[in-house]
Amino acid sequence: MASISSTGVGSGLDVNTIVTQLMSVEQRPLTLLQTTASGIQTKLSAFGTLQGQIASLGDVVTRIADPSAWNPMRVDLGDSSVATATATTAASAGAHSLEVEQLAKSQVLASGPFLPATKPVGTGKLTIELGTTTNGVFAPRDGSSPVPITIDSSNQTLAGIRDAINASKAGVTASIVTGSGGAQLVLRGGDGAAGSMRILVADDDNDDTNAAGLSQLAYDPAAGAAAGRNLTQTQQAQDAKFSIDGVALTSATNTPSDALQGVTITLKGETGGPVALNVAVETTAVRKNINDFVNAYNALNTLVRNQTQADPTGKANGALQADSTAVSLLNQMRALLQGQVIGAASTSSSLSVAGIAIQRDGSLQVTDAKLTPLLSDPAQLAKLFAQPQAGTDAGSRGFAVRFKAWAKALTGDAGALQSRLDGLKRSQSDNQKRQDAENDRLARKEAALRAQYQALDTQMTTLNQRMAQMKSALGLS
Repeated sequence: MASISSTGVGSGLDVNTIVTQLMSVEQRPLTLLQTTASGIQTKLSAFGTLQGQIASLGDVVTRIADPSAWNPMRVDLGDSSVATATATTAASAGAHSLEVEQLAKSQVLASGPFLPATKPVGTGKLTIELGTTTNGVFAPRDGSSPVPITIDSSNQTLAGIRDAINASKAGVTASIVTGSGGAQLVLRGGDGAAGSMRILVADDDNDDTNAAGLSQLAYDPAAGAAAGRNLTQTQQAQDAKFSIDGVALTSATNTPSDALQGVTITLKGETGGPVALNVAVETTAVRKNINDFVNAYNALNTLVRNQTQADPTGKANGALQADSTAVSLLNQMRALLQGQVIGAASTSSSLSVAGIAIQRDGSLQVTDAKLTPLLSDPAQLAKLFAQPQAGTDAGSRGFAVRFKAWAKALTGDAGALQSRLDGLKRSQSDNQKRQDAENDRLARKEAALRAQYQALDTQMTTLNQRMAQMKSALGLS
């Protein structure tokens, strides 16, 4: 609201003070609107904080409402230099033995050295095929097909041939290794024994097997050295050979994923005998599920209680004190904790099964003595928290499933919390419109008052001047 400073010109009338005092009375409706707006904003902020805390609880219960969250498994190995292993929820707890006879290896072939590295090798066509080699006899891998690769004047250097092989998707990786004698083309075949290579050459120099031109890169395990078997084998292809609990197994890679259900093993070294491989429940993760739920619930419980608390003096009420939506949250939260999960156990299936007790202030507390025995076999905890609803019986839902549905409904677009926020925002918008209208009225009122009292000041000044003139004329001054 604009303010025009003015005092009486000659009458001594203090127009500014009079108008200010009168306007302070006129401004009372605006002050009330501003106070109301402040309260609305405080509630909006408080509900925003509540919304965030409910979302945090929602994240926790969404995770632990998944039954697999209650069956985390770990693998302990007696010798980490032999292997490492991970387990999924499909694994079963148990003690096993692992013995590694040999690791899987890919075949590696190397050409002779080229100096300089940019020296042309030759032109023609390479044909690469993968399979197994036994006593010099190559057998193509089932389902595989020979891959032809054209080498011409544009790609006949080692680098060009390397790139052409890698681009061919023949299942072979080509690289260049440079030593003191020059650059060598190194080829690595596929996984395991069935990844051995046979490389046939159609050389443009019309000799497909000699150690000149493109045929320098020929490798037929059935041929003679420098007569079609011109690359040097630096590593022979082989499968991994190992045993679990005395059962002999093989794998083309050192990461067999189907040897033990739910367990992926990475073989690292050979053993002189069996080493222990134990699969067990990851109790730390199970305990974390409980603690995460309790902590998230308690954080929300504390927040709602603080926001809705009533101060006996009335001076420090919570921001949402007496707000029906906020107050109902506490009742809903506590109702979800009551009762049992039907079908979760043959006896008691309340939170007390997990050692969780409800305190007088509504918070949750965990008793480790009750929880710890369940950690190594958490099937009952999985039912207690993650059991899905059976038919129309809502009482069969696990506690995490209940809270997940509650949080989703509450914070959804049509939820009670969002509806309350929308209502507050409408009130805020309406309040601002009323403030704008009131400011316009006050501006007009102040202008009218100033005009009125300035006119009065002018009239009084004129009267004072006339009285002074009359006194002077009568000799009274």
